Amino acid sequence: MIITYSLPLDVASSDQYRVSVSQGTKTAEVFVYKVNAVWRSNKSKDTSWASFDMSGPVTVKITKLSGTFAANTRVLPSAAKLTAKVMGNTVTFTLDRPRQVALDEGADISHPILIFANPLEKEKDVPKPNTPGVLYFGPGVHTIGSEKDVSAYHSIYLAGGAYVIGTLKLGKAQGVKISGRGILSGEQFKEPKGPHLIRSESWDSQKVLVEGITLINSPSYNITLAGREHTIRNVKMIGWWFSTDGVQPGENALVEDCFFKVNDDALKLYHSGTTVRRCTIWQMENGAPFQISWNMPTDNSGFLVTDCDVIRCEHEWNNDNEAIICAIHGGKGHMSNYVFENIRIENATWCLLSLQIKPNEFAKNQTPGTLSKITLRNVSITGPLKKPIRIKGLSATQKVSDVLFENVRVAGKHLKSTADMSFEIDPNTTGKITFL
Repeated sequence: MIITYSLPLDVASSDQYRVSVSQGTKTAEVFVYKVNAVWRSNKSKDTSWASFDMSGPVTVKITKLSGTFAANTRVLPSAAKLTAKVMGNTVTFTLDRPRQVALDEGADISHPILIFANPLEKEKDVPKPNTPGVLYFGPGVHTIGSEKDVSAYHSIYLAGGAYVIGTLKLGKAQGVKISGRGILSGEQFKEPKGPHLIRSESWDSQKVLVEGITLINSPSYNITLAGREHTIRNVKMIGWWFSTDGVQPGENALVEDCFFKVNDDALKLYHSGTTVRRCTIWQMENGAPFQISWNMPTDNSGFLVTDCDVIRCEHEWNNDNEAIICAIHGGKGHMSNYVFENIRIENATWCLLSLQIKPNEFAKNQTPGTLSKITLRNVSITGPLKKPIRIKGLSATQKVSDVLFENVRVAGKHLKSTADMSFEIDPNTTGKITFL
């Protein structure tokens, strides 16, 4: 089955691509959206994307409206093993199941296109309009303004074809659901560091679910949730500013099957009990795909990141936060027990890992704490890498310790010791770095 959405009025379609999907004898056109770059150093001039729901194998046909595709165009992530058939200005490939993928034409990322193939919605999960406690946005454009308070609702639903301009604020949220196949856009904010697209600041919040929607043009975080036991699932994010972090999900949270093309940290791994799985990340020039700490003041432990793909990383500057896995820990907390396993990284040539304890301008009046028990297991990066792996504490008591590299490969080479690539390690402020 294929489900496409009605074309939203007053929203311009992409001038770069046309997309259709087919299954058996059925073929349907899919609306192709486009968002333009907003920051002077953005390497993509724009990003187009198409979104639909599916079950069973579906063939996707992408037509370039000007010029032809490179002969070596491929579908990312490579681990999906989807074969692109290139014929001039068209590319076709078959999706075996719902996925979030990107076309890759090598070094040319000026006009990328993304395909968001969603699973079918279950009838029980789709609320009816005008139901008490439900804020329902049907197909079309809706302008809601900055930080619309939705704390009075138990369900906020953005139907396929809904294009909602504004941001959402949750209060003390208990079991609130934000879902659908629509779009939430922060395009009205013309400067960075505005409000977060979706936020809850109450640590009494519990079990918020954000599922299925697409977030674009955020001036700050896409999603930041205080509280615990939240779930963020199948959410797609495209943001351009230096402050467009992806997700900070609170304690004992689950982030799964999400897509990030953001220009600050994609995943904030700050609060205990966070699990991230099956996510796909296109990291832009700023931030880290996996940020362990920017100055956490409290102790946190128990993090699992598994079965994720970083399909591109645009890093090229000597900033401290330019690494796939990164910590700049100036806070007094002890951050511990991180496991990164089955992580596949491609189109990335800068830095794999940077763990530092250091005072900085964002951690005033704090005595920095410690980092410990960080495991990289079954991690591969195409490389070769221009920057060393960096592991540096601050003192003999403010250490980075118990770092394990287990089956880690850089440019096809298995890391068996620090001699296998460039490392920058301070022996006086680190302890127990192990290779298996």
